[in-house]
Amino acid sequence: MFFLKNKANKIKIMKKRIPALLAATSMIAACTTGCGHNTTTAMTIDDYVVPAGVYLYYLNSSYSNAVSQLSSENESLDTTDIKMLQTLYLDNKDIRTWVEDKATELCVDFVTTEKKFEELGLELDSDTKEQLTGMLEYYWSYYADSMTELGVSEESFRKVMTSSYKSQAVFDYYYEVGAEEGVTEEELQDYYAENNIRAQYVKFDLHDSEGNVLEDSKKSEILQLAKQYQSQAEKAYQDGGAEAVMTEMNRIQEDYDYYMTSVSEQEAGIPEEELTTTTARAETVPTETTTVTDLEETSENPENLENPEETTEALSFDLDAESENPEESETTTEVINPDAESESETEIETTTETLNSDFNSYFETETETISYTNESIISVIDLEDYEDTDEIYYTPSEDVYNKLLSITDMDYGKVYLVEEDEAYYLVTRYAIRDRMTEEDLWNENAIYNARVAKYSDAFEGKMDEWSAMLNIQKNDASFKRYDPFEFHVM
Repeated sequence: MFFLKNKANKIKIMKKRIPALLAATSMIAACTTGCGHNTTTAMTIDDYVVPAGVYLYYLNSSYSNAVSQLSSENESLDTTDIKMLQTLYLDNKDIRTWVEDKATELCVDFVTTEKKFEELGLELDSDTKEQLTGMLEYYWSYYADSMTELGVSEESFRKVMTSSYKSQAVFDYYYEVGAEEGVTEEELQDYYAENNIRAQYVKFDLHDSEGNVLEDSKKSEILQLAKQYQSQAEKAYQDGGAEAVMTEMNRIQEDYDYYMTSVSEQEAGIPEEELTTTTARAETVPTETTTVTDLEETSENPENLENPEETTEALSFDLDAESENPEESETTTEVINPDAESESETEIETTTETLNSDFNSYFETETETISYTNESIISVIDLEDYEDTDEIYYTPSEDVYNKLLSITDMDYGKVYLVEEDEAYYLVTRYAIRDRMTEEDLWNENAIYNARVAKYSDAFEGKMDEWSAMLNIQKNDASFKRYDPFEFHVM
């Protein structure tokens, strides 16, 4: 079962359904009378006749799924050896039975969606129809030959593609904000906040340029560097809280990148005068507060800076540049004009205040635009979704993930050092709700994804209930003719 995000023009894959209806084999009756040898239909579900092309589409999909699962269990498996594949089993079923049952399951989902869409009186709007038409033309242009070879007509292909849009519409009927099940945006926000971690981390890799793990002495040097950075971040937290830590962590990442560049250049034998070093960069960063007089000199003598365009940290403020308010800029120039009739101390003080006001306003604007480039949004892992914990992929590592997961809101912004055998990490966690705005994290796609993640299991439960009430009759002639080991495209 999959949904399509209509406005985003993306196909969203739902969790794999494991309906209970297939376990009740008494519900599925083979068509032994009245069917003859007609193989244009695969089965009849209630009063809905499933075309053979729809079944063949799902048969091929199920075959590919089976081969993929078998390959994941045995990387050396020769998937072109059909005779060998026929001897294998999945979930205690031979492959032929497994594939046919899975294809039948998908056909039942297809019919359930068709019937529920009609029952609820739903329609696809004009935008969705236009998008559907575009997708059909696009995908059919690529897959027409393989689908035709498979026995799937363009009309059957259209039915399958359209069903996914209808499935989305049925889901929205129940689980959109304010819809049938009473979903609220507040519930979705809580779900998103509880199931995502807003994190920032700097990784100190413990490998050399050839991928070998560093010797202990070199590891010790990197560890001391990481601890030094941690101290800087801790000071930033004490001085300005989590927001100051964000800025400091960005600086740490940049400094460490410079450090690693210089190490790589030295290893490559680049002459010392051509090295990119953190020392050279540090020369552009002031250690004292810049005064208005200093700024004027900087503006009048830009050649004093090695690269003025890249020294935002040097607090260079060009008084001759166009301000956001040109009128204020012109007024200021008139006040400090030495040819003016009056140049009292009051006027000079006023001028200084005006310049400082403009200066502070300029950099307050810069400060408010916090860069989230080095932040990560990490999904909380539900261990119940995994039968084998070895299949879990942790970002960026299991130790770091567990550390981030353990940080409570009282400690957001504090920076921790995680030591692993092949890397050290400086990690911190922030309040994710601070970024949950329409312009940032809480956008249309995020709301949609939260709905799907939170309510997909409930929707699948409804699908199982609706499917369980259907009467299924297989066309035995079609099942004999359409052998999954022949009707597939690999």
